[in-house]
Amino acid sequence: MDSSDPGGPGVDQDVFRDVAGRFATGVTVLTTGTPEGPTGSTASAVASLSMEPPMMLVCLNRASATHDRIRESGHYGVNILAKGQEDIAYRFSRRGPDKFQGVPWTPAAGGVPLITGSLATIACRVVDTAEGGTHTIFIGEVLHAAATDAEPLTYYRGSFGRFEFDADDTAYQGLRGLVLRRDTAPGQPLDLAAAASELGVKPAFVTAAAARLLEQGLLAAGDRDAPVVAPLGAATVTAFFAAQAALESGVVDMHLPHAGEPQLDAIRAATAALLGVTAHRDAEPAPRVEAIRGVHRAVMQLSPSRRLSGAFEEFSTSALWAALLPAAAQETMVDADGLLALGRAAGARDLTGARDAIHRHLATVSAFASAEIAARGGTV
Repeated sequence: MDSSDPGGPGVDQDVFRDVAGRFATGVTVLTTGTPEGPTGSTASAVASLSMEPPMMLVCLNRASATHDRIRESGHYGVNILAKGQEDIAYRFSRRGPDKFQGVPWTPAAGGVPLITGSLATIACRVVDTAEGGTHTIFIGEVLHAAATDAEPLTYYRGSFGRFEFDADDTAYQGLRGLVLRRDTAPGQPLDLAAAASELGVKPAFVTAAAARLLEQGLLAAGDRDAPVVAPLGAATVTAFFAAQAALESGVVDMHLPHAGEPQLDAIRAATAALLGVTAHRDAEPAPRVEAIRGVHRAVMQLSPSRRLSGAFEEFSTSALWAALLPAAAQETMVDADGLLALGRAAGARDLTGARDAIHRHLATVSAFASAEIAARGGTV
């Protein structure tokens, strides 16, 4: 299936829905045009943000050369690679010039180079950005989308073959929890072999999870087999909060006005559950934290993109605060009142109220986290 005009200003929604649905597997290369020629790099955080209008979201580390080129050009391409494009996957995962040497491509809208033979290609114009941790979130309007019936390149976290999503996700979530709970002190090397044993997963999955945490800034480079737990300052932590708020605001703006009653009922139910927990002030913090996450999940599920919800979860630092703060401080940190306001507004389809509640919640948790970090010497 292909769109009618690779360089055209718009794309049919059914075409975009078909293309976006192919993100379940594969490796993605982000590309852009520069005065010196095309460039690009691999990226894992890619999701469809909206169907009306068609929009995409991608995240890139600000240390990546491609990051700056996309910011300069204002356009980017998403290339979902097909089986047989292993060499391209490896080429674009490494640093260095002339990545496109010998790689066939065609220009699309905005001068975006799209890799020939890809399973699917999308060209976007950047309409908004937000910063989260070490990354920038680029939100793009889709100008072109095309897909083929080829087989996806089953490349996942450094190995080719069949996907093992459950095991990989278990390793990632488990290792992220170990890092945020500070089981290993900041500045100390993380024993990946011991972590694999504790989590009950293959060492290869833990190594892949560590690579993702390095990208997020939760780990820092160390010895090959022992990355270092990164100390987190107020700017980094509040950037994670800001990234979550940007994602949640985007979902509210795009999907709340035309949300279905089942989606609104889910938000209302999550809000009622949170209200029930907050009525018992002597309750343990854990149920309250889970109820708050339930409101966030219900709001994020206004979007049909599960990858978008996954990106929201990847910016969560709740495990860090659960480990660091006493119960009384956690009461302030979770800001239950702010999430109740969000749930009530979203459940009533009040777009302005929901947006304001997200911003107030961001301000509350950011201010509290900054104060806590300052009191602990500037890092946690």
